[in-house]
Amino acid sequence: GNALETPDDFDRLVISEPNNSSGWLQYMAYYLQTAEIDKSRDVAERALKTISFRESQHLLNIWIAMMNLENLYGTQETLTKVFERAVQRNDPKDVFFHLSRIYIRSDKHELADKLFQNMIKRFNTSKKVWIRYGQFLFEIKKFEGARKILQRSLKSLPKRKHLDTIVKFAQFEFKYGDHARGATIFESVLSNYPKRTDLWSVYIDMVIKVGDIEQVRKLFEKVVKINLSSKKIKFLFKRYMEFESKYGNEESVEHVKQLAVDYVSSQLEKTG
Repeated sequence: GNALETPDDFDRLVISEPNNSSGWLQYMAYYLQTAEIDKSRDVAERALKTISFRESQHLLNIWIAMMNLENLYGTQETLTKVFERAVQRNDPKDVFFHLSRIYIRSDKHELADKLFQNMIKRFNTSKKVWIRYGQFLFEIKKFEGARKILQRSLKSLPKRKHLDTIVKFAQFEFKYGDHARGATIFESVLSNYPKRTDLWSVYIDMVIKVGDIEQVRKLFEKVVKINLSSKKIKFLFKRYMEFESKYGNEESVEHVKQLAVDYVSSQLEKTG
């Protein structure tokens, strides 16, 4: 069979596909199973020398595996060394994100927090970095810290990135924090951007998820009265119908149908 059982088998595999990180990763894992940590490290170094510089994703895969290896079997010092090398040789932001995931998965919250502090300094105009830090703080129930990060992010991020960031933090409030606070943020955003049906949709989804059926109805009633393009209104009526079919009764479904009919009539009167 094709079972890979000896170093020779793995050598043949990586020689036949030198640019494919998958073979190299299997080879690294083979040595880890026999607790030969240094040999696994050697395979990783060989992979870095062998894989073509054009294969940036395959190279990054090896660097991630090396960080995982050091996190599990090395020391903080060996991990930091690999991380610093990886930052030199790959997209730095990618490497920071991967290390943050490794720390979070191993419940190393203090190290993750330190790393994020470093990231918001180094990549202070990246909304993804601020959002991910905020999410991490929400996940470990550091709500006040997360809210401060939102405030700080708005001082660093360019204006065009503010809305997306605020909306993400509002979603985190619904998912991990305080529903009422999440709703307040959405209300304030939507009073400034009433025609952003995509945001109404996200808000409505959040309120559905927390099970506040009456509040969902109020939102639908409000949004279908906004002066929107007919395409957007049709989309919202369709969503309202689906919602009532699932959570309402015959009467509430009829109510939405009637609203839709009234809307169409009012459009006809306008053009007539």
